[in-house]
Order: sequence, then structure tokens, then C-alpha cells
Amino acid sequence: MMNNSSSNSCDNIDFSSDQTFLSVLYGIVFCIGLPTNCLALYGLYRLVKTDNALPVYVINLLLSDLLQISTLPLWIDYYSHGHVWRYDRTACVFVCVISNISLYSSIFFLCCISLERYLAIAHPLWYRNLHPHKLAAVTCVGLWVVVTLVVLMDYHIGLGTVTDPQCSEHYPRKWSYAMFQLFLKIFTFPLPLFLLVFVHRRTRMSLADSLSVSAEEKERISRLLALVVIIFILVFGPHHLIVFGKCIGLIVLVENCGFEARIFLCYQISSGLLSLNSLLDPVLYIFVCRDVRKEMLESFPCFRNAIKLWRELRADQDGTSVSTSPSRV
Repeated sequence: MMNNSSSNSCDNIDFSSDQTFLSVLYGIVFCIGLPTNCLALYGLYRLVKTDNALPVYVINLLLSDLLQISTLPLWIDYYSHGHVWRYDRTACVFVCVISNISLYSSIFFLCCISLERYLAIAHPLWYRNLHPHKLAAVTCVGLWVVVTLVVLMDYHIGLGTVTDPQCSEHYPRKWSYAMFQLFLKIFTFPLPLFLLVFVHRRTRMSLADSLSVSAEEKERISRLLALVVIIFILVFGPHHLIVFGKCIGLIVLVENCGFEARIFLCYQISSGLLSLNSLLDPVLYIFVCRDVRKEMLESFPCFRNAIKLWRELRADQDGTSVSTSPSRV
């Protein structure tokens, strides 16, 4: 257990203000996100054998979600005890690093999904010559490595000296950490958002001019890209906007403890909303599979058996209702 004597110099922060919200939210995300991500991951794994690179990016996105989900029980324990970390320092470091790796990798895999669809639609011949399947594998490995290195640097700058009972928190934040976060967030929200919106518009224009893509396929691709933009804005937008404001405040203000206390709850809520990414990402499975019903039945025999049983029960009920209904004169 970590030392319970707080070394934070800000004593006016109410660490119980987010206790119920984050504990309940992370509990819901864990209970729903774990099975849905596992099911979607298993279903998409069957599509990797094809020459389609899109499932590779979605699988890595779901893996990043599962990393985040795996840390939620410890975060639930942490917040339910009023921001007191009850385990050793190594566990704290591991959970912090894994959580941040999941956050940043999810952002870049969403960008990869949109960019892959754009290249496949707008520049099909050129893109096919790049061997998309191998390119996707190399890109994903490269992203995992780069994101891990950045997160380790982020931890070293901002959290490496934290020794109080708060696992990943130190108040007030250091000026160097605020500057690094401000620089980092530029690459994790404004630039990716510009890329996603640009790719979405260009892909829709290419689909409108395409004669080889069916109307149903055009609609499916358009909805996929729109969903990616919506997920990105709703999940990552509030957190990044608050972080921008927080970092600027820490840089320009003299009395940082009061500022940290005023923005604390908003920051914590926005951080909690990031976990909703694990609930929304499995929905992408529906748009990746051409025939969702067929893929579900082939991937998960239990669904096929359940549907068969349901039909048999319906047939028995219909037969019973017909046989017991009074005859008309």
C-alpha cells in the first residue's frame, strides 16, 4: 500500500466529489464493454484471413479498449476510496501507463480506420499496390511502439515523482507537465479531428462519383465514417477541451491550487467519459461485416442455437393458440 501521508500542497480539493459517478460509470463500462469487445474481437478475427485491411485496424482498436477495460476494477477501487491507492507503487505505474496507452492508441486507430476507407475508395489501384494487409500490420505495430514511448515520456515528466496516496495525481501540476500536455494534446485532438472530417468529406465525394460501388455499400461506408467522427467528438472532445483550458490556466495563473480545485470535478467527469469509447467501438463491427447476421451466426453458434430455440418456442405457441382458439359458427 502506498503511503497515506499526502504530499500534495493543495488541500482544498474535494476528492469525494467524483466518488459515486466514476465508480458507477466504470462498473457499467466494465460489465458491458468486456463481453461486447470480446465478441466483436472474435467475430473480426475470422475476417483477418481475407485480404481486407480494415478488420486489422478495428481489431487493434478493440484490443486497446480491452486494455482500458482491464484496468477499470483497480480504478473503481481507487475512486470508491476517495482517490486513495491501496496497492504498491508498481501496480500504480502499470495501470497509469496502460490507461494512457489505451487512450492514445484508440485515437490513432480511429484515424487509421477512416484513412483506410478513404484510400480504398478514392485511390483503389494505388492502395492495392501497397499490399494493404501487410501495411496495416506494420502500421499497427509502429503505432503501439510510438504510443508506448510517448506515454512513458509523459509519465516521467508528470508522474514520476508522485509519492502520495493519489496514484496518478499531484496538485498543483508542474509547469513542465502542463507544457508537455498542451503540446501532446494538439496531436491527439485538433489534428486527428481535422483528418477525420477531411477524410469523411473526401470519401463521400468519391463514393458519389463511383459507379462500381453499390448504393448499399456506399451507405454502409458513409455510416462507418460518420460513426468514427461522432465517437471521436463525443468521447474525446470534452476531455481535450478541458485539458487545454487546464494547461493554459496552470501556465498563466499564479495561484494554481484554487484553479485546480475549481476545475477538478469537470476534469474528472471528462476523464470518465473517455471510457465510453469501449462501449461505442464494438458497434464498428456492424459496419465492417458485409452480412452482420450471417457473420454473427457463423462466429457464435450460441446465437444460432438461441434463434432456433426461439423459433421453436414461437411455433409451439402459435400451434397452441390455434388449437385452443374457439371455433366460429
